[in-house]
Amino acid sequence: MNGELKVIVRNKTDVLFDAQALSVSMVNELGPFDVLPEHTNYIGIIGGEVVVREEDGKEKRLTCIRGVTRVTTNVVEVVFIE
Repeated sequence: MNGELKVIVRNKTDVLFDAQALSVSMVNELGPFDVLPEHTNYIGIIGGEVVVREEDGKEKRLTCIRGVTRVTTNVVEVVFIE
C-alpha cells in the first residue's frame, strides 16, 4: 500500500494546497469522513472544514462553505465552490 495521497485543494481562482499528504478529513451530508491511501473512487459534495494531514504530521485546515471532491487512485481533488 502506498502511504501517501496527492492532494490538490483550490478555490475558483487559486490553488490553496498541492502536495503529498497522509490523509484528508472532510464533511458531507452524512457526516465526517476520512480519505486514506487506496480509498475507493468517490465524487461528492462537501462543506465545513477540510483537514489535510501532511507528511511531516502537521495539519493544514481549510474552511469551505460548499465544495466538490473527487478521489481517484490516491489523488484527492477538492474545489471550493463557495
